[in-house]
Amino acid sequence: MPSVTRLQITPLGCTFAAEVEGIDFSQPIDDGLFQELRDAVTKYGVIVIRKTALDDDSAIALGRRFGELDSVRAHRLAGRVMRIPNDEIFDVGNLDDKNQIVTTKDPNRHATANGNALWHADGAFNPRRTGISILRGVELPPKGTGGHTEYLDSRAAYDDLSDEKKKEIEGLIGCNSLFHNRKVANPDSPLFKDIDPATKPLAKHKIAQLHEASGRMNLYVTSYCHHIDGMDLGKGQALIKELFEHCQQDKYKFVHHWQDNNDVAIWDNCAVLHRATHGDYEGKYRRDMRRVSVFDMGPTAYGENDVSTYWQQGLP
Repeated sequence: MPSVTRLQITPLGCTFAAEVEGIDFSQPIDDGLFQELRDAVTKYGVIVIRKTALDDDSAIALGRRFGELDSVRAHRLAGRVMRIPNDEIFDVGNLDDKNQIVTTKDPNRHATANGNALWHADGAFNPRRTGISILRGVELPPKGTGGHTEYLDSRAAYDDLSDEKKKEIEGLIGCNSLFHNRKVANPDSPLFKDIDPATKPLAKHKIAQLHEASGRMNLYVTSYCHHIDGMDLGKGQALIKELFEHCQQDKYKFVHHWQDNNDVAIWDNCAVLHRATHGDYEGKYRRDMRRVSVFDMGPTAYGENDVSTYWQQGLP
């Protein structure tokens, strides 16, 4: 039975994910209703809300209810030209800064799309990781042309590990790099082929950790995880591969098919993994996707990293 009273919740996946109804984003959301929304995200890991009234400003305001927001300010300072003026909006669609459809002629955007198509948790490559992601489909391509978003229940994946495996990975620290993800996703790209991720800044997060909000353990192994701190490189990467493949079983998967403009997905990056998918829409149809990223507000947000130092990995 649902644990909320004002929202209507329909479970979607076998072990996680739900569709939520009963919240009107065109009206002020009182604290009680917001708490029900937060509780739904905590319980189900990912929730889908159809045909919302959210725009950029109200999506940012909603994100701030969850906590402190990440921003693209560092990318602007690095000289990148952004299509969307709000620093708190991450542009994750297929449109360039001139609002035109991106083609494979743009190597940076193409490489990013390939990287995002690998299983990951937002912000795992930063010392302070992302907690909540709010993704809004502002303008969707025609139905049947692809672009759905897939999720994995990494809490259930941890639950199903043997007691021996749980003991083996207890306390192990994964070293995460954005460059590792991009290099794996784009093995022939001149942007990354000569980069050794181990020589770049590495964000350190335990691969088995408590999800504080739910009290459940979570398996935090993503495509950013390059090696295990202090472990032989080959042995550590073999363990990462084993755990990563375990998470990707169909029984842990939920596929979100975007249906209408302004559909929204909200998920907890400390409880699920996700990936974007390619499709026939690429190079043909507009797909305007905008994300608000909320920093992890919990006590392990910085993982095993120095909280006095803040940096974000960038791409060339």
